[in-house]
Amino acid sequence: MSETLDMQRGLLLSLSPGRRTYWMAQAVAVLSLVVLLSAVPFAKVQLAQLPLFVPIYESALILNDLVTAALLFGQFAITRSRAMLALASGYLFTAATALGHLLSFPGLFAPGGLLGAGPQSTAWIYMFWHAGFPLFVIAYAVLKGREEREPDRFPAYTLTRKTALCTVAAVLGASAACVALATAGAHLLPPIMAANRYTPNMAIVAGSTWGISVAALIVLWRTRPHLTLDVWLMVVLCVWICDVALSTVFNGGRYDLGFYAGRVFGLLGASFVLLSLLIENTVLHSRLAAARAELKQLAAGDVGDRQG
Repeated sequence: MSETLDMQRGLLLSLSPGRRTYWMAQAVAVLSLVVLLSAVPFAKVQLAQLPLFVPIYESALILNDLVTAALLFGQFAITRSRAMLALASGYLFTAATALGHLLSFPGLFAPGGLLGAGPQSTAWIYMFWHAGFPLFVIAYAVLKGREEREPDRFPAYTLTRKTALCTVAAVLGASAACVALATAGAHLLPPIMAANRYTPNMAIVAGSTWGISVAALIVLWRTRPHLTLDVWLMVVLCVWICDVALSTVFNGGRYDLGFYAGRVFGLLGASFVLLSLLIENTVLHSRLAAARAELKQLAAGDVGDRQG
């Protein structure tokens, strides 16, 4: 077995999920689907404009994604797995692109938004953001499958500072390119917003983005065996699909019920892998403390035997 797979055995998220994990994941997925179906008939109901909602929601989401990315990069430092590097990069991409979305949102920091944003910029950044993350998940699933099937052809990365810095720079560059295209290059893109309402073009763009998310879920599901991380990542994609559906597919524009409900889904989705990682770190620390105490007891016993 390759060095990558050997090191992964020590990580809880890289172990096979138990029945309880599957049950909890299925419960969250079913509940998300029920909420989605309940909200779809009312998705276009216009609600009050709450100026503070967007910065509060996106600040929490960016923080969640940054912490998740940092923890996943830490997992990569242990496993040296290309798949883990791809997933960590996906969370970093979402955090950086969400920041661009926040800064460009009209009326928050400037009447038309910052970064030279135009009337189409925020909506397009949202589309790039929500299409980008599933693509990183697809990359994670494909690389994970190859590492499982052909471990000798995909040895563990040699971790260097240059590797980490180049990866972070590439991800931030991709995010910056998306934001630049949606702002400075907005004239190259078809209009998807008319004031706060969607144009007919939005149906095509949103449907394509939704389709990418569904494809990512299918690819991840078909990549066996499933790890605990994979199960929670599938839950993230289910919630992500609900987010895109309510925010861009079934609603009519900004500040309707779908706009708010979809973003609540998005914030919840950003938290599942983070919570799993935090729980894993706590459990691993507990196991390490227990192992250390057991070693001390064994050492004390050996000393006693020698003296006797």
